Amino acid sequence: MYTYKYSIVAMLLASGIFLQSCVDALEFSPTEGEKLLVVDGKLTTSGEDQFVRLSQTAAVGRSDNFPPVIGANVTLRDDLGNFVNYEEIQPGSYQLSGSAIQGASGRTYTLRIEAAGKVYESKPEIMPQSIEADSSFFTIANQKFVYVNTSVKIPTDLVQGPFLKWRIDNVYQVNEVYCGPFDPTNTCYIKQTFGNQLLPILDGSLLARGETAKPFVAVKEADITFGEVVYFNLYMETLTPDAFKYWNKVSLLLTQSGSIFDAPPGAIRGNITNINDPNEFVLGYFYAAPEDTTHVKVLASDFLPYTINPYCGVAGFPPFPFPPECCTCTLISNSTLVKPDYWE
Repeated sequence: MYTYKYSIVAMLLASGIFLQSCVDALEFSPTEGEKLLVVDGKLTTSGEDQFVRLSQTAAVGRSDNFPPVIGANVTLRDDLGNFVNYEEIQPGSYQLSGSAIQGASGRTYTLRIEAAGKVYESKPEIMPQSIEADSSFFTIANQKFVYVNTSVKIPTDLVQGPFLKWRIDNVYQVNEVYCGPFDPTNTCYIKQTFGNQLLPILDGSLLARGETAKPFVAVKEADITFGEVVYFNLYMETLTPDAFKYWNKVSLLLTQSGSIFDAPPGAIRGNITNINDPNEFVLGYFYAAPEDTTHVKVLASDFLPYTINPYCGVAGFPPFPFPPECCTCTLISNSTLVKPDYWE
């Protein structure tokens, strides 16, 4: 029998509850008048742009609404002596520039932040050995709840771990309908980010070497967006033991027992320190993690005999009221006409 660190997560997922908020958007109440630096960043091997987000706590609220820290000097260095600057592309959002540093297993990385006359550094983070998922798959329960699992074989040569964390998004397809003789019909692909308050993590040290784990990582109720084709995209990060301890604390904080209206008991200290004042409380964690991606395809026919009509209806039976995005699908937020490379 597999033992997973899901605690109340599994109970909430099994009941079909899926809260829509960012994993780092934690609610808490700092001391009145106290403003804390919040650092949200990582270095991965995904090949995507790498970002660090800096903000400052407000008296109350969620971290995705905190005021940004602007004009900071943010740099990354590795154990080979390379330094790379981050460029502020939006208020509080800093993008790694240049290619002098690439995420690689076994290398050590340190983030440095100079802001408001203070200097902060992360504890050096070693990027772990990359772990790849064998596959991912889905099942359907109660006709319309899609449960997503992934399959991971625990390497036989690992002394401890692996320590894994997932983030998930899904992309659905919308085909326009014929709206005029001079208007071509297009297909849009719309990304939805999972506000995964139910943080999926796995402590692989609890499993036997060579064993295959099949952790449950997401659930979503099928709606009109499932009327054509949907892909779930699973991004599996391999963490260091210290990074896993941090995210495990976050998971426990998010899934604490009691009423859903209870406020979390407090914030979690990460690995960022004011080098001149180690007692200053800094929120967030900077980590380095190799990333492996798998895709899960779900078709409307997978729900039969339950029927889900396409977003823009079927021939002769358009939706009412008729949505304008069925003539111009790019009106849908986060849509693109560019087909993802994994789309079949």
